[in-house]
Amino acid sequence: MKPFFYFFLCLFCVNVFAQHTPKVTVAGENDLQLTDVKVTVEIVGNLAVTTYDMKFYNGLDRTLEGELVFPLAEGQMVSGFSMDVNGKMRDAVIVEKELGRVAYETTIRRKIDPGLLEKTEGNNYRARVYPLFAKSHKHIIVKFEQELSTLNGKQSYELPLGISQNLDAFSVEMNVFNAQSPTVSKANYKDFFFQKKGEAFTAKTTKNNHAPTQQIVIQIPNKTNQEKLATYNGHFNYYKALQPNVRLKKKPTKITILWDASYSMSYKDLDTELKVLLSYLEYVRNVKVNFIAFNNTIQTEKELIVKDGNTTAVLDAINNVQYDGGTKLNVLESVRIKADEILLFSDGLANLGDFTMKQKIPVYAINSLVTANHQQLTAITTQSGGNYLNLIRVDYAKATQLLKMETYQFLGVIHDENVREVYPKQRVNVYQDFSISGQFSKDTELTLLFGYGGRVTQKIPVTIEASNGTNAVKRLWAKQKLARLNRNKIENKKEITSLALKYSLITDYTSMIILDRIQDYVRYKIEPPKELKEEYKKYLEVVKNEEMLQKERILNRKKQLFDGYKTVLDWYQAKIVVEEEKPVSNAEAQTTATSQQEDQQVTVAETQTIETETAIQTETAIQTETNTNTQTAVQINEGVGELMTITGTIVDDEGMPLPGANVVVKHSNKGAITDFDGKYTIQAKKGQQLEITYVGYGTMQKEITSQTVNAKMELGERLEAVTVVGYGGSVNSAKIAYSVATVSSEYVKQYGNPSDEIRKIRETIEMLISASSSLSENNKPLFFINGKISNQRNFRKIQEKEIAQLGILKNEEATAIFGSKARGGAIYIMTKKGMVKNREAINAFNKKMVSNIEMKSWNANMPYIKELEKETTIANAYTKYLEIRKSYVKVPSFYLDVADFFHSRQATETAITIITNLLEIELHNYELLKAAAYKFEYFKRYKMAVLAYEKVLELRPEEPQSYRDLALAYEQVGDIQKSYDLLSKLCDGELLQKDEDGRFTGIEHIAYVELTRLVNTYKRKLKLKRKIRKTFDKMPVDVRIVIDWNHNDTDIDLWVFDPKGEKASYQNQRTKIGGRMSDDLTQGYGPEEFMLKNAIKGEYKVVVDHYSSSEQKVSGPTILKVALYTNYGKENEQKKTAIIRLSEDVDELEVGNLVFE
Repeated sequence: MKPFFYFFLCLFCVNVFAQHTPKVTVAGENDLQLTDVKVTVEIVGNLAVTTYDMKFYNGLDRTLEGELVFPLAEGQMVSGFSMDVNGKMRDAVIVEKELGRVAYETTIRRKIDPGLLEKTEGNNYRARVYPLFAKSHKHIIVKFEQELSTLNGKQSYELPLGISQNLDAFSVEMNVFNAQSPTVSKANYKDFFFQKKGEAFTAKTTKNNHAPTQQIVIQIPNKTNQEKLATYNGHFNYYKALQPNVRLKKKPTKITILWDASYSMSYKDLDTELKVLLSYLEYVRNVKVNFIAFNNTIQTEKELIVKDGNTTAVLDAINNVQYDGGTKLNVLESVRIKADEILLFSDGLANLGDFTMKQKIPVYAINSLVTANHQQLTAITTQSGGNYLNLIRVDYAKATQLLKMETYQFLGVIHDENVREVYPKQRVNVYQDFSISGQFSKDTELTLLFGYGGRVTQKIPVTIEASNGTNAVKRLWAKQKLARLNRNKIENKKEITSLALKYSLITDYTSMIILDRIQDYVRYKIEPPKELKEEYKKYLEVVKNEEMLQKERILNRKKQLFDGYKTVLDWYQAKIVVEEEKPVSNAEAQTTATSQQEDQQVTVAETQTIETETAIQTETAIQTETNTNTQTAVQINEGVGELMTITGTIVDDEGMPLPGANVVVKHSNKGAITDFDGKYTIQAKKGQQLEITYVGYGTMQKEITSQTVNAKMELGERLEAVTVVGYGGSVNSAKIAYSVATVSSEYVKQYGNPSDEIRKIRETIEMLISASSSLSENNKPLFFINGKISNQRNFRKIQEKEIAQLGILKNEEATAIFGSKARGGAIYIMTKKGMVKNREAINAFNKKMVSNIEMKSWNANMPYIKELEKETTIANAYTKYLEIRKSYVKVPSFYLDVADFFHSRQATETAITIITNLLEIELHNYELLKAAAYKFEYFKRYKMAVLAYEKVLELRPEEPQSYRDLALAYEQVGDIQKSYDLLSKLCDGELLQKDEDGRFTGIEHIAYVELTRLVNTYKRKLKLKRKIRKTFDKMPVDVRIVIDWNHNDTDIDLWVFDPKGEKASYQNQRTKIGGRMSDDLTQGYGPEEFMLKNAIKGEYKVVVDHYSSSEQKVSGPTILKVALYTNYGKENEQKKTAIIRLSEDVDELEVGNLVFE
């Protein structure tokens, strides 16, 4: 796995956590340095395009993945994204969001350079960038566009900078086309002024070793009633600067104030918001105020009186608000509002339910944060006849004035048949600017309608005539149409996606992606930037056959899926005869936990010569109803049916592919060796055994139950897990996250002659070299001898007795360390003489490998809990929590631990509020959403869990876990049909195309068990035909244990020790008493499942083996959900759930015990 860190960049002065400087922050480290900034601004008419050209320097000794997060102001939209790929700048292209994320994450797992820019909640954007090489710069360009507004006859453009650190190079250039001479109203540069150059006015400045702390503001004359028409290719855009008549509205006698008290609101400009509110209330003079503070629930509701302009009571109520938790706007549905108008103080970012307004009451939204859902706030206020007061764009005096006035609106348009698709279609609040776009077939006229309260008071005629405009006219039309579609974005998803792909718009359903290789653009059918299009077309012709093969693979996987369901049924229907043995005590079971696997491996090796007899003894205890003789077991080992093609992937104990592993069909001459990706193909029969071996790892046997057999190897007990470093030092292999096979001199010291082990690796490498002989020179492995690049000829000259250490790296890991020259993988040898003569080169070689993967462990110390325990009351503890939270703002484990603290003291509502902070840490972080959903389920707040899981499905529709998690949550709230629909989609194989690489193969079998139970438990609540219902045979079991976790690319194994001491695991999937362990899901999330149809009495110990991910995540440590069932699928079913935070430094952890009586 890659070293994984995040950096955060605020380009535009303010974000949710009130950063004021563009900076790159690395988890646990100093900021990455922003060294160069070049800003270019081009303004044509009322459209401004701003380009930030930036370079960041990674001064650390390891490669990082970065995350550049920035909010845009109201009306701004990203229009371009570029970064350097192999030394050249490459532009991003628009792609469907789900496809872009799949392409990015698949590519980054192969250590190839991708970039992905996504729109998150509101008007916030996130760019994921990889790699940021050690001691190197990363060049990134972001471009955004906006329509300028007019105030007092002038258009204003503001460039917020606020960069406090010195930059090596800084420059700004502004070009204003086809306009009167602009003026610089604010700037800290004497040489920054406008001069006429051709058709443009230009101003620029360049500085070295400079900190640009001050903003730049320019103004462009734009007289009232000035109008501009632009047309292009059947599209038009009309702009007019208006001067609406001022009309005072009637003073309200009742006002409801809805005050957002979620945690993100603690960063707003409270002083300015209060100035607006208090000034308005003083103007109204006498009014009843219903004050409601809310976050994930209603925190406060008070009836207040403002008399003769005295606002003291309102101010006191606001000053007592504590900002904590997430935003659940739909909690306001429970409030009955009786008022003349509503003042909503919020950023509109609802992470748990949207705002709905049933009463027809004008809503005025007041917001002072850049990071806000401007679109949502505009829609809420415009529909109601109110107004959105964005205090980033208007000062408090103007905002107060707008509160006093009737809202002037665009009410519609009159046109003939020559005009179509005119936007906006809905009412729009108008201040001093208005623009409208549409399509036309020939020159024509239309009439714009404006007025107050739905009554037309002004009509403006417009003549549409064809002219020589630019493609920008079509883009402006597309953006206006997009705004209309976004009002019901879920229903309009397909149309939004189609529009965005056609007009290169980044939306909630589209992203911008940069890929390194043309093969990746071809694989995902993503049309590349211009310079690659010709090559792209050539490749498309080549891959047509691959598409047919892919369809065949999907069909084969569907067949395997249903074969797997039959395997589950066969297991369930088999009769188990349990021999009477003395039960193993819990202590004895604990003792065997660490040694059982090794014992099993030794037994296999010792009994290999009498395997048939051993197999009979093992299998005769399991007898089917139709065949009770002992020969059945022998037939299973020999295989049944015709030969079929078996494929799979062999990985190590950290989930990394093992190249060169031997895969043999037992009792045959058939064998295969895995390639650099750990993949193999072999011919065998169903029921036969595969024996898998790899140097340094224990032998593994897997029964063939389908056409895909994957395996995860564990280190053997003989080879030392060290690699030798120069100067006699050593590096623990646990620090190396790559697939490395090594034989070290430490082995020689302990066990003598290593020639057998060396010979095995040597033979493996020779086979890999032979296999690569047909490849192009660029795809052959890279050879290292004694830390220096060499060639295969020199490699073959080295005698085995001269070798001190040798090994191989698969292509992705080799590329990550040594660059594109190692795209074919890497093979290395250290000789005994070289260890002395080439110490420096060998030391540098080993250091380079380790420096790319070394991680700081997560700090699991919890001093904050000790502080809370000192408090004697819940109220005091909560106050203390708010105090110490400042030091742990972005630490997810803090909120999890503190929530558990309050829950243990019966303050569950407080615990829930604290948990919802997870949704405020980072917008659209699906792993934090999952963690919060787990806790909501634990606290039995299933409706909140559904909201969280619905958001996860929206964010990650490519992952089958998203469907299963939501399906199970739907059952908890009684939406049985919805639960069935999602589970059946998963079980029917409809999602297989989304998981091309088979990362989560096996989850369907677990979902099948759950779907079977659902159908048989809720027959009357499901609209199913009898024929379909009959296909789901009842499968109740005495014991069922399931684990899920919230992290992607993280491997956790479930172990269950039964009362006889036998361990069920992915290596022992069928226990003697009839237990069944599900397939091993190594790529993240789970689930993994243990089932036992007829349980024997006693204690079942549940242990997880946590393979710590090499990713240090913003979402913090892995959160595990453990569900323990007795009598699953029966009327007396019982379930207990535990939510556990896993520490990075703990591998094996006992997470529960189940006693069956």
